[in-house]
Amino acid sequence: MRSITHALFATTATSLLLGTAEPTLLLTGALASQLPDVDTSRSIPGRILLPVSSWLEKRYPHRTITHSFLATGAIALVTLPVVIIASKLWQALILGYFCGWFADVFTKSGVAAFYPSAARLVIPGNPQLRLSTGSPAEYFVMAVLILVAIALLTINSNGGILRTFNSTLGIPSGAVEIVNSEGSQYLLMAQVYGRWAIAQQSVNEKFEVVRPLTQTDLLLKDSSGKRYRTGSSQNCQIIASRILIERSSPVRLQVQEMQLTEQVVAEVLAQYQNSMSERTYINGTLTVEDAEDLVVTTHADSFNTITLQHGREVGVVQLESASPAEVLSLLGDYYASGSLIIRTVEVL
Repeated sequence: MRSITHALFATTATSLLLGTAEPTLLLTGALASQLPDVDTSRSIPGRILLPVSSWLEKRYPHRTITHSFLATGAIALVTLPVVIIASKLWQALILGYFCGWFADVFTKSGVAAFYPSAARLVIPGNPQLRLSTGSPAEYFVMAVLILVAIALLTINSNGGILRTFNSTLGIPSGAVEIVNSEGSQYLLMAQVYGRWAIAQQSVNEKFEVVRPLTQTDLLLKDSSGKRYRTGSSQNCQIIASRILIERSSPVRLQVQEMQLTEQVVAEVLAQYQNSMSERTYINGTLTVEDAEDLVVTTHADSFNTITLQHGREVGVVQLESASPAEVLSLLGDYYASGSLIIRTVEVL
């Protein structure tokens, strides 16, 4: 079997089994696939590593010791320190070496996979179906491997099979899964198809993802900053039939937690003003003193980021992804106690 066929087989297997499109890992797998043929000086690795290939060639027949589970295990042990630096690199190395010799089991002579046993592993049992080096059948296998590799690289570049499946179908629960896995790394946009819950008009718009709310619902915002619960539950302002998630830009998250004990809300938030931006979201619960005159306006057609429950002498305010401007406008002059989590998304 040709060297390029070995490389294609190893590259495809590395991309499939490691779920990666990382060039370094794919190249490692492809290069490692050439090493089993170091047992002959006529091969490319044999010519490069001539002292090693000459020594092996004199002592072992071709496709025996280097084409075996024994050699694969030995390579895995010798290169084990690589795991400390990069575990996936080590996996690609071992996988590439294994694929390099295992591909030869489909040739007419097979390999001594169970060395030191002389028994040869040959697949399939029918000799007429086995590959010959340079035959049309090998070129057909190469073409299939190229197509499969291209498909795998495309899928893995877009986040893997599960993400591609979810993105294609656009099911709201699948969109939530994508946001859960990628929301801390990328600014995500959602193309939403569905209808407005109240107006019953169709929706075909793009929104920025704020965060997941449930397993089926997302909190999204439009260009003006207005937020909407979007998904399949009855509480949504947008009932979505499809939600397609797209990556926009890499981001860095900053999360700060604060405790308030009868403090003026505006004075506390002023301490964090320098780190706040248009993508700063505040979550938490505050007990507000002297809240008799505190009024929170609610909207049926959008998500209410601030809700209020009145008690005898205090008001309990619930914040869900509220902006600093909203919090300051409503609660800035009040004394409050409770805990807040400030999450800021910084676009890189």
